[in-house]
Amino acid sequence: MIRTPSKPRPEWRSRFDSIGFTFYDMESEGGRPYWQEEAAYGFTLGEVDALEAVTKELFGLCMEAVEHIVRNGRFAEFGIPTFLHELVARSWDEDDPTVYGRFDLAYDGGDTIKMLEFNADTPTSLVESAAAQWQWLVESRGEDADQFNAIHELLVEQWEHIRTERLALPAGARLHLASLHNTGDGELIVEDADTVGYMAETAKAAGFDTKQIFMEDVQFDVDRRRFIDSDGEPIERIFKLYPWEWMVREQFAELLTSTRDSTVWIEPIWKMLLSNKQLLVVLWELFPGHPNLLPAYTSQEMLAGREYVSKPKLGREGANVTIYDQGGRPVAQQGGEYGEEGFVFQERATLGQVDGKTVIVGSWVVGETPAGIDIRETSGPITGDLAEFVPHYIIDAEESR
Repeated sequence: MIRTPSKPRPEWRSRFDSIGFTFYDMESEGGRPYWQEEAAYGFTLGEVDALEAVTKELFGLCMEAVEHIVRNGRFAEFGIPTFLHELVARSWDEDDPTVYGRFDLAYDGGDTIKMLEFNADTPTSLVESAAAQWQWLVESRGEDADQFNAIHELLVEQWEHIRTERLALPAGARLHLASLHNTGDGELIVEDADTVGYMAETAKAAGFDTKQIFMEDVQFDVDRRRFIDSDGEPIERIFKLYPWEWMVREQFAELLTSTRDSTVWIEPIWKMLLSNKQLLVVLWELFPGHPNLLPAYTSQEMLAGREYVSKPKLGREGANVTIYDQGGRPVAQQGGEYGEEGFVFQERATLGQVDGKTVIVGSWVVGETPAGIDIRETSGPITGDLAEFVPHYIIDAEESR
């Protein structure tokens, strides 16, 4: 893994606008744009093969962990309300279809790859991973350049698999897609809207008739006993970029059970067991010493004498993460609004350090298939909401000499 200087394209903003990626100027650390193409990360084919193999291995371990959790009824550890335990188990047992997820991996360019967490319900950085960095690759490094990135093609394939084989639907079947419009200030959450717009594009290519709405538009028709949109149209199947942990604590949560057969939610509710960092504890319990896992516990006492990290079970983008030294003293922390749900404690990983940047590799899974990677970097030890997205490429034979 190398970090190389790269000359930004003169019209890169308008080029991204043309593919529906418009939040590139979100503020990152130092007031810089979120998207950075002044540098790029190069990976050898051997490194790509290793990342792909580990991603496949980790996904398999996660599926085994979900099976264990369901069979042993360990839902309370994940904060799932009691009245939904049976629904989560049924969703898993009936193999409700899933589209995607993203592992965050610690990789320093050596032989060691460790799982930090699994963003399995509402993973972000999809548009920039699937479409933006591919456009950058072709326009900056040429048509013959390559990248570990089959995300777009696999998304279309997965949507078609869901439509034809999982839901037995004809071409033209309606699919609603929704994100939260705003957090109370009335301002559109552009990142979420762009991501859902991109997912709608891939679903349409797979034969769905897509309708993009906002979660605020989802209503419940008392007479028909079903969910509808603001036009009164029944919501028979819906992709949502909206966390299950929020949904299950809202007013209509108790209706999820009675509407199970009239509305298909994608991602399915069993993904709650993967998007919660309690999963890290269960994985280590089931597979202690696994080379791609980090020791993780519900108590920091188990990590005494080692550097470790505390993470809120439902935290996002590094919020409320604290790093501790071997003596248990905090050495770095990030604020936020999470933590009431409890914390897990994970041994601190060795992250990639390149040119003064801390590097996290995001590794995508579509269906059950490793699909590609993205890179986020920051100058601090915690990868938070100010981290920057940097594209990558596969090093050609000449550059690898």
